[in-house]
Amino acid sequence: MGRGSGRGRGRPGRPRLRRDGEPWWQVGLWLAALAASAVALAALAVHFVAPPWKATIVLAAAAHYLMWAAPVGLVAAAVRRWGTAGFALLATAAVVAVQLPPNLADGRAPDGPRLVVLQANLKVGAADPDAVVATVRQRHVDVLAAEELTVAEEEHLEAAGLPGLLPYRYAAPLPLGGGGLGIWSRYPLRDGRNWPNFELGVLTVQVATPGPDVAFVAVHITAPYPYPSGGWRREIARLKGVLPRSGPVIVAGDFNATTDHAQFRELLAHGYADAAEQSGAGYLPTYPNDRWFGPVVGIDHVLVRGGLRAVDARTLGIPGSDHRALLVRVAY
Repeated sequence: MGRGSGRGRGRPGRPRLRRDGEPWWQVGLWLAALAASAVALAALAVHFVAPPWKATIVLAAAAHYLMWAAPVGLVAAAVRRWGTAGFALLATAAVVAVQLPPNLADGRAPDGPRLVVLQANLKVGAADPDAVVATVRQRHVDVLAAEELTVAEEEHLEAAGLPGLLPYRYAAPLPLGGGGLGIWSRYPLRDGRNWPNFELGVLTVQVATPGPDVAFVAVHITAPYPYPSGGWRREIARLKGVLPRSGPVIVAGDFNATTDHAQFRELLAHGYADAAEQSGAGYLPTYPNDRWFGPVVGIDHVLVRGGLRAVDARTLGIPGSDHRALLVRVAY
């Protein structure tokens, strides 16, 4: 029998998908391992890079979950194909390096007083105002940042008793649409500014806390999908120029971006930290909260800098809203 003939042998020099005597189910596992590892590596790539295309921006929003294809590929490859297992092991190690730190608290919190911040998207005025006010009361909120604030919703919040809890306000509601913003505070506010050239709005104020004055920024960045993604990229880049680079600062809002978006992480320059990551709360999905499968992406964030430290972060349901609210305790 000549070389290269016979069952189970391919032509000389040609790589074979299936080894001699290897069951097809093992070949299937090997191919699945390669595919899973490739998916994880693609997710890692869009996590670390800031590609400008809408498809990759959407992919980055799902990267938190897609990365976990790497250990699935590792298990599948370990059945027999050790070369592929090594490839999957490297991908798994990279995923753990990215995913583990946000679940570990970043150092010891200051032994100072606490400032409680509530970040809430009100779904164009559809959120239950009584539930918002009850949350402020029960959670002892000091500062509330609200997006998609309508004129009617502001009136309903006032009727529900919000001024009795947070008497100081700087707000820019709109009659219709999702571009309204508001900041309510237990402590006096000054130097309010409504920044131009943001489709959904950015507000800044100074909060006179019992400790140092704190710059507070309420943010709502336009969505990259299904709208043109160029507006999202421009607004995140523009926001970097708005955020103060010195002193204590708190930024709260709907960024329409997750921590897997490199464009979002660029905002963490100049000493900023994401409250969920700094407190060790990990990945906190906030949207969509009005679907049967619950929230899957974390696009609402609180950022801190300048001696402030997030000691606790959690999400809360607000009836009527399609976002979970984000409650953060900040030490100062």
